[in-house]
Amino acid sequence: MSRRGLAWVAVLALVAALATGLVATTSPGRPAAARAASAGQAVTVQRAHAGSATPALKGRIVLLTIGSDSGAPRFGRGGSMESGRADALQLVIIDRARRRGAVVSFPRDSYVPIPGHGTSKINAAMAFGGPRLLVATFERLTGLTIDYYALTSFDGLTDIVNKVGGVQVNVDMNLRDHFAGAFLDRGRQTLRGGQALAYARARKTLPGGDFDRSRHQGQLLLGGLGTFQRQVAEDPTRVMAWLAVMRDEVRTDLPFPELLRLALLATTVPPSHIRNIPVPGAAGSAGGASVVRLQPGAYSLFARLRAGRLS
Repeated sequence: MSRRGLAWVAVLALVAALATGLVATTSPGRPAAARAASAGQAVTVQRAHAGSATPALKGRIVLLTIGSDSGAPRFGRGGSMESGRADALQLVIIDRARRRGAVVSFPRDSYVPIPGHGTSKINAAMAFGGPRLLVATFERLTGLTIDYYALTSFDGLTDIVNKVGGVQVNVDMNLRDHFAGAFLDRGRQTLRGGQALAYARARKTLPGGDFDRSRHQGQLLLGGLGTFQRQVAEDPTRVMAWLAVMRDEVRTDLPFPELLRLALLATTVPPSHIRNIPVPGAAGSAGGASVVRLQPGAYSLFARLRAGRLS
């Protein structure tokens, strides 16, 4: 499987980012450092700025979800997640007071300034300097302050989707993509782990290529949130299944009260109030490489988001 053929779905990051507090509720006395040291977990959730004050979680929360192309030994991807390229990138913005939000999807080949490294594809920022440099790149680009990041690799995707019984997604086109293994019909359906992965990976046969793929990753984020809210509303005991997944799959050093507030945040904003917004861009080239050049509409979008205009 080639690096360019991999698109890391953000549904894991959804679970980590918008329901991460559920991890700690099974064992609130367990030290955060012990949780952070656990092996085999597929998602890392951290504050975006080390040593920063605890976000108030009362107004706007900005979360960067990152899918790494490394740190997936089951799929032959060596190295650590933190040292890989970031091949799925979404900003999740939640306005708790207004009960609104946005999932802003960035093409991985977006050609942008990276602090200390000139101008390059945005997915290279993490390889240059880890998640912190990627956060700095996004903050300089958008003018938004990021509160948290959620980082995942490939290994845990199919397991985590299957463990919660699948993720409901409104598939927006008929897909017959042999390269990604995506064979799906248009319409609302519950995707199992392998199908969710294929939907997130499909690119070569899509009319919009990487742009459609980024949009589909955003749909999976919202589908995961909707699945969580719907299952718990229909059967409160279903929260235990999510608790078990969180315990097994999420690594964090956030303190318990902060985790709990993040968990409550996951129940406050309906998916219908969260827009899935692909960043406007156009295919181009730089130094012989294919890149995506952000269009003027991208910077207008960033200005609206800074002003709190999410709807």
